[in-house]
Amino acid sequence: MSAEAVLSGKTLSPKEFCDVLVNEVKNGHARLYHPFYLDLYEGKLPLETIRIWAKEAWGIFSYNVAINTAKLVRCQLSGIHDPEIHKKFVDIIHSEVGYAYFEGSPRPVLGHRALFLRFGESIGIPANELERCEAEEDFLPTTVLARVGWLDIALRSNHILEQVAATNCCNEFSNQLTGSKFFRAFRDHYGLKPHDIEFFAEHGEADTEHSNIGYELVEQFATTNELQLRVLKALRKGLSIWWALTDGVARECAKKIGLE
Repeated sequence: MSAEAVLSGKTLSPKEFCDVLVNEVKNGHARLYHPFYLDLYEGKLPLETIRIWAKEAWGIFSYNVAINTAKLVRCQLSGIHDPEIHKKFVDIIHSEVGYAYFEGSPRPVLGHRALFLRFGESIGIPANELERCEAEEDFLPTTVLARVGWLDIALRSNHILEQVAATNCCNEFSNQLTGSKFFRAFRDHYGLKPHDIEFFAEHGEADTEHSNIGYELVEQFATTNELQLRVLKALRKGLSIWWALTDGVARECAKKIGLE
């Protein structure tokens, strides 16, 4: 079955529909196909462009705690009151804040925010500079629009399934597919130590867990064509945000290289 079947009004089985979503991400995510990322993975970008990218990536990653907290709220507002499902979102928030702070957590690691700030320091961006950018919204216009888009999805989606489609099924699943690519690129081509790039190793592992909750909820609740259509459109919105965001970064990097 394909996405076109859903768009034409057919209701797929939950498993078939999840397979459609997985294929949408595998076949269309910017972090898998955009030339900028392909060059990054092959070590073809100068460090200055990596710094430009890292600043804009921080603009997205720094929203993760807020976005995942909104999902827990929207879950209840969508009529899903299963404590086991709620706990899975709480676990995601734990990983974002830092497993190191919670007893009984699976891995004693710092939160994704702290790990990304460590990565920034390793490539020459002071932590206080990234935090200034966040506080002052000092990002490229495409990044600002992406941040607005993610917050709109997080805070104004009509259903939890739209939220998890555009984030867990799209973003976290793509992290699962690309975490090792980032880690190897920064280790092998840019000479960074594993300690410096723990963010990418941990993000890949944690987001394997995060993406699972998205697909679990979709498989459990997206049982009508109306819901499947909304979920598919939300996923595609998430994919589009990543392409627009990456286009903006690539243009800025090309401009900087051209000036040097």
